Amino acid sequence: KIGNFTWDLKIDGDKYFTEINHKNSGIFSPLYKFSGRYFSKGTIKDNRLRSIEYQQYWKTKKKIKTVEMHFDIYPVKLVQKPEESEHPRLDLDSLFDYFDPITSFINILNGSNEVKTIDGRRIYVMKKSVLGDTKKISLQINDYKNIWADHKRNDLKSLEFLLDEENFLPSQINIHFKERVFKLKKI
Repeated sequence: KIGNFTWDLKIDGDKYFTEINHKNSGIFSPLYKFSGRYFSKGTIKDNRLRSIEYQQYWKTKKKIKTVEMHFDIYPVKLVQKPEESEHPRLDLDSLFDYFDPITSFINILNGSNEVKTIDGRRIYVMKKSVLGDTKKISLQINDYKNIWADHKRNDLKSLEFLLDEENFLPSQINIHFKERVFKLKKI
């Protein structure tokens, strides 16, 4: 165990609000301190969530990073701190029907098979496939492009999650990142 993770999702009529928080804990805490908050809100139309606002805060011993995005049917505002010194290598005004990562994941849970995603640093498509048992789902990360960097490195390979019959949110998420697998388990 390297940390604690909480995920809240509230749906009120045609609006949603979701927040993820995580913080280091356990025996590795003195070696690797981190905390983060991811927040998204938006509207629901035709059983599909649509991003309006997304915020990300990530803190380690060495750095603090924030991302703030606002959406219409296109991302209309993207602010990062520290500010990016590179020019964007993609035309952000051409990103029609992209969602923040949390909203994309929820749309996959809610039945979408493919969702275009922007997280402030990169764009990609999450594509769902069922792994044998219908309770185990894989999300492949396709069409990956860095917004600011001039390289194609993709550290996030895929996500797997186990559906929970009693709750909308999954009981376990496996994140395949670089050469590691991070497991988030419901307790």
